[in-house]
Amino acid sequence: MLRLLIWRRVRSLRNRISSLTSYERARDTAFGLAGLGLLYGLYCGFLRLLAYLATVPLIGNLLLWKLTSMLMLTTLGMVVISSLLTSLSTLYYSYDLKFLMKAPLDLKIIFIDKSLESIFFSSWMIGLILVPFVLAMMKVNDLGWGFFAAFTALMIPFLLIAASVGVAFTVVVLYLFPSSRTRDVIWVLSSLSMTMVYGLIRFSQPERLIRPDALRVVADYLNFLQSPTAPYLPSWWITKALTSLAAGRPTDFMRYSALLCVAAAILYGALVWLAGRLYFRGYSGAQEGPMRRRLTTIERLPEQGWLSGAPAVLFLRERTAFFRDVKHWSQILLILGLIFVYLFSIQRLPMDSPDLRSLISFLNIGTAGFVIAALGLRFTYPSISLEGKSWWVLAAAPVTAREIMRQKLVFSLIPMTAIALTLGAAANHLLRADAFTSWISLASLLVITWALCFMGVGFGALFPMFTVENIHQIESSVGGFVYMAACLFYIGANITVLSWPMKMHFDERFGKLHAWDWPPVALCAAAWLILNALAFAVPWLLGRRALEAHEVH
Repeated sequence: MLRLLIWRRVRSLRNRISSLTSYERARDTAFGLAGLGLLYGLYCGFLRLLAYLATVPLIGNLLLWKLTSMLMLTTLGMVVISSLLTSLSTLYYSYDLKFLMKAPLDLKIIFIDKSLESIFFSSWMIGLILVPFVLAMMKVNDLGWGFFAAFTALMIPFLLIAASVGVAFTVVVLYLFPSSRTRDVIWVLSSLSMTMVYGLIRFSQPERLIRPDALRVVADYLNFLQSPTAPYLPSWWITKALTSLAAGRPTDFMRYSALLCVAAAILYGALVWLAGRLYFRGYSGAQEGPMRRRLTTIERLPEQGWLSGAPAVLFLRERTAFFRDVKHWSQILLILGLIFVYLFSIQRLPMDSPDLRSLISFLNIGTAGFVIAALGLRFTYPSISLEGKSWWVLAAAPVTAREIMRQKLVFSLIPMTAIALTLGAAANHLLRADAFTSWISLASLLVITWALCFMGVGFGALFPMFTVENIHQIESSVGGFVYMAACLFYIGANITVLSWPMKMHFDERFGKLHAWDWPPVALCAAAWLILNALAFAVPWLLGRRALEAHEVH
């Protein structure tokens, strides 16, 4: 029966590929090549870092493998948390479960099928990020392709162990508390866990790897490099296996590889055994609808001051839906942790020169803009697709696609603007940048934030996905990739254009006479206006037309 379910997925994928039009094939090919380009960029960055670490006398090799162990430990934690979120949707709220539960299939077979789907979706993207790192490690250490084959083989049990832990936690919690309200608890716990992991990684100050002077004596630094990083976790086992293979110790490599594979087999076997006794009760309880004590009726829909009529109803509907769904507002915990760690990192930067502080303040446009883009991928871009199968209600309502998109935009602009102001103003205060740099960086960041919100809603309308099972499929879709690629290009173009007047400003600070050349400044201003006009208008107009032409099935 499991073979039949797997064959169903193969046939579904094959049918989907064969039904692609020529335009869709060309589009997917272009996006695939762009994705390979991003991976190549990561490879170049890792290569520069590892090549620099390898040149450190005596301890260069220790630095490389210590960084590898820390990266594997981080990957382990991220996959565990990601599997918590993914397994909740896949195992208990997937759209095909109603059909599978009625089919003449053993419950364990259904669980294996859905758990493997959960494990794949929660780990493939995180595991893919490690590929450029390993390729750079091979280049620096002059390792052959056998090393890459071993890494690929070991990543399967490693990711299986990490994801199985998250799936097991979800199964046990849903069994002990078989209610749809438990879903809210898991979302909050996972958000808290992710925030804590991110904070602990940053507060551990990994920059000590390249700053041994930060420790009291050299002996402490050497002990730090040589000590195991969580020796009882699979992240250390895979690190030791790869280290042994690179050092030419096949016996140690086989021992740690066998330990990893046996642990994965035992853990997943125990998970399937546990699911045979706990899964159905949790699934049955999760189908119950949550009780609501407060009812929103049409008489309770006040006008929002600057909004009236249909826009006021849409805005109140958006607000109510957001705060009712805990997996949305629980992300506030992650955002608060992200902001705190971001500002902590800025404060820890070793800067003694006022000009260097001002330069970092200007470059903060790019880093803060990337943070806003990432938040937009999580909140703004999926807002249209999250209407799901109920999109037909809005499509049949007496409102236009423009009004729907506008209310999605307004609801996203408010928190995004607050986050941009916090990141920009707080960073300028911590950096003590000069007035000109502070104002231009803050104003540019605000404009970038508004443009990213327009782009998020526009691309979300251009690539709607109303039949997905969870938000992660929306974020990792072709449209999500296009949105992030466009955001990165837009942010980079803004920094490039603004770098000209900033260069003249620094020339003036360094005492250069007639530093300001006004024709290039006018050219920069015109290019900046055109760039932002395109960013605001093009995705919005394309998305509106696509949404108006979308047919409800």
